[in-house]
Amino acid sequence: MGIFYAILLAWTFISILVLWSMSTNTEWPLAMMLMVVFIVVYAWYFSLGISYKIGIAGDGEIEITSFRKVVSINPEEISVIEGPRLIFLPYGFVRFRLAREKAYMFSCVTDEELQRILNAIKKANRHIRFKGL
Repeated sequence: MGIFYAILLAWTFISILVLWSMSTNTEWPLAMMLMVVFIVVYAWYFSLGISYKIGIAGDGEIEITSFRKVVSINPEEISVIEGPRLIFLPYGFVRFRLAREKAYMFSCVTDEELQRILNAIKKANRHIRFKGL
């Protein structure tokens, strides 16, 4: 997770440099500068919603934790769990399709703890589909 946020921080720094150069150059319209600011802020908002921890609560619910919130869900509410798109890399985003939203988690798919939790979800919900895992 640290590598992901380091890359995001570097991208933000580069974006700030671009904004600074835009502000010194009078040819750039204000709307374009606001668009870059919006993209940077939205990227951080979305990134803080990416989960970094998953666990099983005492009542059998799955808790997915991010910097913005903790999502507690019943395993039967998960319809699909998708692995990273780049299959040859063990690190990537695992997507949980829930009833009303999607939860993303950045992790290593070969992690034993993650595999134990995914097996527990599979036992609790026989109808769940796994893609790329």
